[in-house]
Amino acid sequence: MATRDLLASNRSRIGITVDMALALPCLDGSRLVAGTQGRDRRIRVVNIMEVPDIIRWMRGGELLLTTAYPVRDDVSALARLIPELASRGVTALGVKLGPYLDAFPQEMLEAADSCDFPIIEIPPDVIFNDILSEVLGTILNKQAMELERSQTIHECLTGVALAGGSLQQLLGALSELIHLPVAIKDEHQQVIAAAGEPPHDTGHPEVLAPPEVTTPIKAGTSHHGEVVAWTGGEALQPHQLMAMERAATISAMAIAQERALVSREQRHRTLLLMELVSGLPFDRAEMLRRADAMGWELEQPRAALLVELADSDGPLRVAAQPVEEHLVQLAQAAVPHSQPIVWALPTGLGVLVAPHCDSASLGQTLHDSLANVGSGLRVMVASGRVYDDIADFPKSYQEAVETLTVGREIYGHDFALTHEDLGLYRLLYQLPVAELERHVTEELGPLVDYDERRGGSLLATLECYFRHKRNRVATAEQLNVHYNTLRYRLDQIERLTGGLDRTPTSRLQLETALHAHRVLAAKSRAPGQTK
Repeated sequence: MATRDLLASNRSRIGITVDMALALPCLDGSRLVAGTQGRDRRIRVVNIMEVPDIIRWMRGGELLLTTAYPVRDDVSALARLIPELASRGVTALGVKLGPYLDAFPQEMLEAADSCDFPIIEIPPDVIFNDILSEVLGTILNKQAMELERSQTIHECLTGVALAGGSLQQLLGALSELIHLPVAIKDEHQQVIAAAGEPPHDTGHPEVLAPPEVTTPIKAGTSHHGEVVAWTGGEALQPHQLMAMERAATISAMAIAQERALVSREQRHRTLLLMELVSGLPFDRAEMLRRADAMGWELEQPRAALLVELADSDGPLRVAAQPVEEHLVQLAQAAVPHSQPIVWALPTGLGVLVAPHCDSASLGQTLHDSLANVGSGLRVMVASGRVYDDIADFPKSYQEAVETLTVGREIYGHDFALTHEDLGLYRLLYQLPVAELERHVTEELGPLVDYDERRGGSLLATLECYFRHKRNRVATAEQLNVHYNTLRYRLDQIERLTGGLDRTPTSRLQLETALHAHRVLAAKSRAPGQTK
């Protein structure tokens, strides 16, 4: 349960219970004669009933004392009064039997039992002022003790923060204050610090048991995780709940400061790495010096990989988003033996690896690891070739850009490709756009014009036909059209292109034009994240 809910419920726990009051010397000899199910109700204040219309003066939490003098001429009024007192939030009614009321009316006791409203019989010799003094004194002493505990908690936990203590030290102090095992989990439910020997799940010894109490760690609207505690099924005391709230606040400040520092470092890393792979001239010695300060080994063969992420809503924003640090760490952990250097891009990641195996295996491993981040996440990984010298790393990065751009057009939004996998597309991508457009116009111009004028799909039909190796049945099934519809479309294509099987060269030119058309489409939709 969240501590905020527990704190809210504990506000109603201020004061002492009816049972606690009955144990005080001032109420010695008193007994609960009705409403025994309400004995755990809490008394926050004591009042004396001096007028019949006492209800309008009640605010809730009172132990109301009376001799029944105000209703001495209408004893049945007491029975009518009980439900009203209960609905007003009064805790209990203490009645001293004597000259004004010699016995409790049966209907009064029944009314009290029906709403679990405690009625206390007070001995005739007990003085109300003694009850007022002792019950209120006990309540005030209890509150003073809680305030003292609260101050101790504040000083202890704040002292850890002011001394620059770690989250582990903060948890150590918290565990000693509340005498319970505690931990901090990040927003991904990973334990980042623990103290007091938290219990483990009996079915899975490597996993911690579910905690009974949680306190969210929040900074503004940002959720950074939670402080959790294991209570063994016992209810937490108010000072323990306060300690957890205070620890969560201090944790939020510490985590926010740490992430601000990490964010600045990540921005610096990104600027340096984009400078390295941009293709612009750079000072080799200065670049190596700055890389060495970052702990990067650049004087060894490396390849560039680009990762783009998308979900059902489109490209996933990564750079400068809460998910950035988690994804960077996940990518680093996926291919640790390749000494990965990872940085965030607007909708993905850039990675420089020193391959210990072929780039295809690394790309697939990275793809599979990131795909497990969330349901419905689509991952595109594109790899450039390995280059020996730092001056050639921009070439590998540009190859990864080409692979990602073309791969998205050909394979959709989920793949792991290397530059070598592109085959013919690799060659076409190097041609000037004007040359590609000229070849497409020469070979496919009539089909494009027909589709634009009539809203047709001859070009898509031709692509599917070639992809299925001219198998008409498979093509019709793929396009979900009747066989005769496909035959009609192919006749139209034959007429507009001059024939699909004129010569081997003409067939090659037509298929190459289809591939060139896809490359042009890929270039026109190339994202800005790799710039």
